[in-house]
Amino acid sequence: MVEPDEAARTPELAVLSALAHGGRPDGGKTLESLVDAYGALDPDHRALYHDVVAAVLPQAARLYLETLMKLKNYEYQSDFARRYFGDGKAEGRAEGEVKGAAKIILMVLSGRGICVSPEVRDRITGCRDLGQLEAWAQRAGVVSTAAELFD
Repeated sequence: MVEPDEAARTPELAVLSALAHGGRPDGGKTLESLVDAYGALDPDHRALYHDVVAAVLPQAARLYLETLMKLKNYEYQSDFARRYFGDGKAEGRAEGEVKGAAKIILMVLSGRGICVSPEVRDRITGCRDLGQLEAWAQRAGVVSTAAELFD
């Protein structure tokens, strides 16, 4: 795995690491380093590398990467990405972010093969605190059980 400071110095290594390890159950840290590496790249390389990495990642890992990019206020460079992931209208955005964060948490857990009880699912989908959901989303990539999200 490439550490965040190393990712900023050698972003291509972080891209290769994400391609090789980003889709694994323990790939969360690798994807976090990749987002740090994106900051060291020019817009053309950043868009190209992200497109390649996103194309090979399993859905849960790809959603986790997108969540990390949102949490770190990553600004998309390509016109397509800005339209697809862009801000949209301010009205309803907060509710959409809450629902999206809950959905991502559940998808990451499912993609990692972690069983989610109805109680845990209800707690995640019932939460309206975006900060709390974002914290759980970060943990979803590294926990062993769904209940560990809440520790």
